[in-house]
Parts: sequence; structure tokens; C-alpha cells
Amino acid sequence: MAKAKILEIIFKDMKPRELSREECMAALAAGKYGRLALSSNDAPYVVPMSYVYFSNTIYLHSRGRGKKVDFVSKNPRVCFEVDNLDKDRWSSVLAFGKANLSSDVEAKARMFEVFTKKGLGGHGGKQFQREELEKMDMTIWEIEIEEMTGREGIW
Repeated sequence: MAKAKILEIIFKDMKPRELSREECMAALAAGKYGRLALSSNDAPYVVPMSYVYFSNTIYLHSRGRGKKVDFVSKNPRVCFEVDNLDKDRWSSVLAFGKANLSSDVEAKARMFEVFTKKGLGGHGGKQFQREELEKMDMTIWEIEIEEMTGREGIW
């Protein structure tokens, strides 16, 4: 077989493949850490965060102040990225949506419930009473996914 033909076959197999919506959702559900991308006044900002995906929503939590909160208060449109590297294979999913931030007790309870369902628990898996949730200096991020894309390939 000619060298050109062999290279053609090798590189054809290396071409990335688009993931289906179901595959993208499975990748989001399997992950624990991703990257939150924000933009404000033509300045990008990307930060790694732990998360949980449940029912077409990405849940995050942070303090109620800081650079992330400043950026999203000016532009709630965000992108969240997760990836997986396994030996010679890779996959990546991008989820786009609008971040809704809340520090109310109901949002905190929802977030802890989905983190616990996924087995992440947070704070040692402790179950919190309403009074404890009210005192927590915590902002809950709920990103309802509007668009999602994914790809996979080999190195």
C-alpha cells in the first residue's frame, strides 16, 4: 500500500466526530469539574469550577461577590466547558445559556439536593437546616442550557 494511502487512512480516523445531544448530556452528567467562560466589556474570563448537571441545568456555587459575579452581572450569557482525556481519546462539550444567580434559601436547597443526588454532597455530605442555609454566604448559579455542542477524537 502506498505511503500516501496509509497516511490518508490514519488521518481519516483522527478526524473529530460530532457528539449527539444524548452523548453531550452523558458527558455533562459524568463530570464533576468544568470551566465557566464569561465576558464583560470585551474582556474574557474563564474559571474552573465544580458543578453538577441535572435536568438540562448546570448548577454551580460561589461567594456572592468577586470577579465572576461582577462579570455575570454585566453579561449573563455564559458558556460552560467540560472535557475528558483518556489515553489516546478526548472529548469536549460546550454548553451555552444564561446564568441565573440567587442567594435565596430555595436555590441553596435545590443546589445541595442535586449535589447530594450525584454523590458529591459538598460540605462533607451534611444535610442543612433552613436556618443554616439562610446564614450561608453563597450564591447559586443555575445555567439552563439553550445550546450544546460536543466533539470527540483521538490524538
